[in-house]
Amino acid sequence: MCRSLSIIALAKGNYMTQLLSETYLDYSDILIRPKMGINLNSRKDVNLQRVFKFKHGQTRTGLGVFNANMATVGNFVVAKKLLARGMFATIHKHYTPDEIGAFFESCHKEDISIDNLFISIGLKNTDAEIQKLKDLESKYNWKSPRNICIDAPNFYIQKALDVLERVRTEFPDSVIMAGNIASGDICLKLLDYADIIKCGIGSGSACLTRKQTGCGTPMVSLILECADIAHSVNGHICADGGIVDIGDICKALCLNADFVMAGGMFAGTDEAEGDIIEKHYETNEIVDGAPVIQTKQFKAYYGMSSEYANNKFAGGMSNYKTSEGRELLIPYTGALDKILQDITGGIASCCTYIGAASVKHMAKCATIIQVHNQLNRVFEKYSV
Repeated sequence: MCRSLSIIALAKGNYMTQLLSETYLDYSDILIRPKMGINLNSRKDVNLQRVFKFKHGQTRTGLGVFNANMATVGNFVVAKKLLARGMFATIHKHYTPDEIGAFFESCHKEDISIDNLFISIGLKNTDAEIQKLKDLESKYNWKSPRNICIDAPNFYIQKALDVLERVRTEFPDSVIMAGNIASGDICLKLLDYADIIKCGIGSGSACLTRKQTGCGTPMVSLILECADIAHSVNGHICADGGIVDIGDICKALCLNADFVMAGGMFAGTDEAEGDIIEKHYETNEIVDGAPVIQTKQFKAYYGMSSEYANNKFAGGMSNYKTSEGRELLIPYTGALDKILQDITGGIASCCTYIGAASVKHMAKCATIIQVHNQLNRVFEKYSV
């Protein structure tokens, strides 16, 4: 997909505001065009595992699908399910070393590898966050393979760069994922220390950043830009946010994302944090003179920059902040296993449509087309 860049500069004193007039695309703007490829007769012939070789010398193997490191879905139960399926997993940054250590032990007892588990830390209280990782190392034998996710909604601040550099210095043999970003210009700077760059700002279903700040970049164009830069220096990217359907995961992989992170897709499952919430609605159907009441089930889901999350984890919303996350009720979807099966099945099926023998070859085999409409939604309101 060739993209020409047109820049209009608007003079403002000594500064220049740039207006990029090219079209930036999101997942809903594209489809993957099927075509003949190598002889694949069944989805079971597709190799869903990929060997990732990182620029600092480490190797990991798995299907590059993550759960978001948010409170409701970045928990131990969700993480364990993904790891057992040969995927990657994160846990949110608010767990204590003892809680994480107990999780390690439970995985060992169930013979589930934690090689692809990423431990999240934040930017506040850096000394305490580093000590948390060292406690895991000393008390729970957390050594190589060791994976760290530095979780910040905005990696365009010096504090984030300083924490990244320090983590690399303290844990030189770790795989480090850092983000989030929404432009390619910062990729090379981060990849001096990080192995994976988390790309995506404002595209998550529980995110209000675009509404509150006006900042963000559509995911398709962002993935293309960041993957091109990262891969030129043996770096990797994780497409984080904007996943509505499993087909969007396939699109991200075909666009050359190495990893894809989803949150809302997992938020309605049994394994997500929180109780099932029942809501009762009057329908248009009348029985014995009264409207029929329909019951629907939901689970709560909230962004980590929401007022709710700040109240729960940070003692309240600071007076210099605005809430950049929303609180949602996600329709209850049942067991996580069903969604994970649909993900692996959808990716494998995509590979057969484009003739890719493995996930690693999806970007090489894919042809992406820009569209104005991708789904026929005429009967969606009648879905059961």
